[in-house]
Amino acid sequence: MQRKMMMFLKSWKSNPYRKPLILQGARQVGKTYTLLEFGQIHYENVAYFNFETHPKLAKTFAENIQPDYLIPILPHLANQSIIKEKTLIIFDEYNYANEP
Repeated sequence: MQRKMMMFLKSWKSNPYRKPLILQGARQVGKTYTLLEFGQIHYENVAYFNFETHPKLAKTFAENIQPDYLIPILPHLANQSIIKEKTLIIFDEYNYANEP
């Protein structure tokens, strides 16, 4: 199963017309683990954001979800650089983004 997922992610990464990827599935089956492993192997760095454990992230997204607004803010929230095409950005537990 993980092999199929890695092949899918490699295909997604190599597509010049790729769009943001939304990965959905049952809880506790390895989605986050697989994405983090993929990022470590195929990108120079990974910026991981968890909406459940980072309440400020949800506030930031509530203000404005436009990429032009978010991209300059995300490196400050992650305490790391985000470099186009070299950083995999992962948003985890997005279902917590709209909670009060």
